[in-house]
Amino acid sequence: MTIQQLLPFLLPILILFQLLLAIWLFKIQSHYNELTKGASKKDLLSALNLFIAKSENNRNSLDELKNIVEKEIKENKQHLQHIGFKRFNPFTDTGGNQSFIVSILDENGDGIVISSLHSRENTRVYAKRVIKGNSQDQVLSKEEVQVIKESLK
Repeated sequence: MTIQQLLPFLLPILILFQLLLAIWLFKIQSHYNELTKGASKKDLLSALNLFIAKSENNRNSLDELKNIVEKEIKENKQHLQHIGFKRFNPFTDTGGNQSFIVSILDENGDGIVISSLHSRENTRVYAKRVIKGNSQDQVLSKEEVQVIKESLK
């Protein structure tokens, strides 16, 4: 077989191969242009320097955001978020559960407990400071301790 006889078979294969190479080259050129977009010079070294600078800026931004989130989490622990309530009857001579205890605490167990003791003659209200789930300067009743424990669950 001569070249003139093979030419009708080889020509479409060569054209297809040329077309595939052109498409591949176009994709590489597009990728290169995308990499060097925003760089002052259109070379890979400038593009890499630009990416390194952007990476450093991103790292700094992430560090700032991390500090802000940590600060917010720390401050959130001081918000009042544990509330307990109980009605009870402390005296045998009165009817119903007219007395109550309310505890209002933050994540650390700091806050207040308010007790209202109701009798036939009067009603007394007590407020006690709570630090880490306990009162430092006053004795807590068993009901107050129970309400504090329940609210911290």
